[in-house]
Amino acid sequence: MYNKVSKYIAGGKPEGWFWLIAITLLAMTDPDQSGHFSLCLFRHLGIDFCPGCGLGHGIALLFRGRLIDSFHAHPLALPAVVILLRRSYQLLFVRKIKTNQK
Repeated sequence: MYNKVSKYIAGGKPEGWFWLIAITLLAMTDPDQSGHFSLCLFRHLGIDFCPGCGLGHGIALLFRGRLIDSFHAHPLALPAVVILLRRSYQLLFVRKIKTNQK
């Protein structure tokens, strides 16, 4: 069983690992902390509104069980997590079935 699982994981595409790591890092961030390091171009330009930052805060709040706050930060946080987890699962664990097409 371990060999089968490790074969699927090792054969997975880097995109699957990227999304899993990204979601994990967002889940570990503290959305209530201000002044943390950011790669956000909007923030560095002094613009307060950024949909990407709202999505990141929404995902962090979602993993803390603060669903209403998550929705207020960005309404698409929950669907984004579901879609990215499903995509990661497909890339890492689902075998491609070869079809006989000519």
